[in-house]
Amino acid sequence: MTMGIDAVHTKYSTWDGAAKMKEFAEKFKPANTPMKFEYPMIPDYKAYRGGGTQAVDFDNRVDYDRMRKYRVERTREALKANNVGAILSIQEWNTRYITGTWTPSWTTPSSGLRYSMMPVTAKMPIVYEQGEIGYHTRQMAPWLDKVKVAITGGGWSSVIMGRSAHQAQRDKLVTQIIDDLKEYGLAKETLAMDVWDPGLIEGFQAKGIKVVPATELMFDARSIKNQDEVECLRIASAIGDSQMQTVKDMLKPGVKENEIMGSMHKTAYDLGGEVYSGMLVTSGPFSWPNSRYMTDRIIRPHDIVYVDVYNTTYNGYHICYYRTFSVGKPPQQLVDAYKTALDWLYRAISVIKPGITTKDIADQWPPCEKDWSDILVAYEDQTAGSNWAHGIGLSLYEYPLVWRGCSLEHPMPIEKGMTFAIETQHGVPGIGGIRIEEMIHVVDGGVEILSQWPIDEIVVVDR
Repeated sequence: MTMGIDAVHTKYSTWDGAAKMKEFAEKFKPANTPMKFEYPMIPDYKAYRGGGTQAVDFDNRVDYDRMRKYRVERTREALKANNVGAILSIQEWNTRYITGTWTPSWTTPSSGLRYSMMPVTAKMPIVYEQGEIGYHTRQMAPWLDKVKVAITGGGWSSVIMGRSAHQAQRDKLVTQIIDDLKEYGLAKETLAMDVWDPGLIEGFQAKGIKVVPATELMFDARSIKNQDEVECLRIASAIGDSQMQTVKDMLKPGVKENEIMGSMHKTAYDLGGEVYSGMLVTSGPFSWPNSRYMTDRIIRPHDIVYVDVYNTTYNGYHICYYRTFSVGKPPQQLVDAYKTALDWLYRAISVIKPGITTKDIADQWPPCEKDWSDILVAYEDQTAGSNWAHGIGLSLYEYPLVWRGCSLEHPMPIEKGMTFAIETQHGVPGIGGIRIEEMIHVVDGGVEILSQWPIDEIVVVDR
C-alpha cells in the first residue's frame, strides 16, 4: 500500500510531535500547588528544530565546540581501533571533520594546498595551511594544537609543478610530518593517509614510516553523527525545502532549467547555506531514463521536471533529496509510476532502525530487470544511483551505501546516529520519469525524516 506524506511523518518518523507531547503529558505528574509547579525537560525534544541559522543566547542550538570535540574523539577512537599513530589528511572533508576549519571550494577535495594531521597522542589536531591563510586560521581557530605552513608536495597541486619540483617538495613535506610525529612520540608508529598519493607513500616508506589507507577509518568515524551534526542537517534540509518552494514559484513554460538552478543557488545563500558544485534540474525527455544533469533546455507545457538539492550544505553538512513537478496535469501513466516509486521508497523506510542491515533495506526493492527492461536495464550494475541510499554528512556519499548491486551479498550494519538519503525512481519511456528522495536520521526504533517538502504526489504547477 502506498503511504502519503502524513503516514511518513507519523508512522515512519520516530519523533511525532503531537503524539510524543500527548504521551509525555499523560505521564507527567504536576506538583500539588501552583507555587511548586516546574516545567520539565522533554526528552529528545525537537519539535521546532531545524529552524534558525544564527547563534542566539535564548535557544539551545548547534554547540560547535561540542561538535568539534566529538569529531576529534571519534577520530582518535578510530585511530586506536586500527592501531594507527596518526592520520595525515589531504582530503578536505576529512580535514574539516578533524579540525573544524574550512577553505575555499577551489582547493577541494584533495588539492594538497593544505592538509591536517591528528596524532593520537595530541589533544587537538594540527592544520598545515595554504600560503598566508594560516595567519587568519590561527586567530579564528584557537582550539587547534598548531597552525603551520603547508608544504605543497602532495595532492593534485604538486603534480602540475613538474616532476623534479614535485619530488623536492614531497621530500620537504615528508620531513615536516616526520619531525612532527617525533615531537608527539609517534616516530615509529603507523601513519594513515586518506589520499593514496604514490609520491608521498614512496617518500614516507623511504624514511621507514609504514603508511596505510585512512579512507575506511575515517568513514567509520564519520558514520555516527552527534546531536549537533544532526541539527546542521535539519537546518540544511530546511534550506532544501525552501529551494523546492523556489522551484514551484518560478516553474512555468519559457523558463530554462539553468535559470531555475540559479535561483536555487540564491535561495541557499540567502538562508545561510552554501552549494558545493551540485544540484540538478531535469525536464521533459531527459527525465526518463534519468540524465542527472541540468542544461539550458526551455521548460514546455506538460513537462515533467524533477529537482535534486544535492550538495546544498549548512556548515558543511550536505543534503540530497529529489522532488518531482509537473507543468500542468501529468499523464495517468506517470501518476501510476509515481505511486510505484512512493511504495518502493516508503516500504524501504518502514524497515529502517538500528540493528538491521543494508540488505534488509535493499530487499524491499525489485530486481532491476523486472521493472526497467523497457529502458534496456538488464544488470544491477546499470542501476547504480537509482533505487538506493547513501550515507550523508560532510560529504555527499558516506557510510552506508544501500544498493541491490552490493547490499544483498555484502550487507553493512545500520546503527543509531547514521544519516542518509534514500531514493527511488520509475518512469515510462517516451513519456517521462519521476524521482523522489528523503533525508533520514536513524534513531531508536526507526527514523526521523529530515526533508519536509510534500512528497505524497507529483507537485502540479499550472499557470
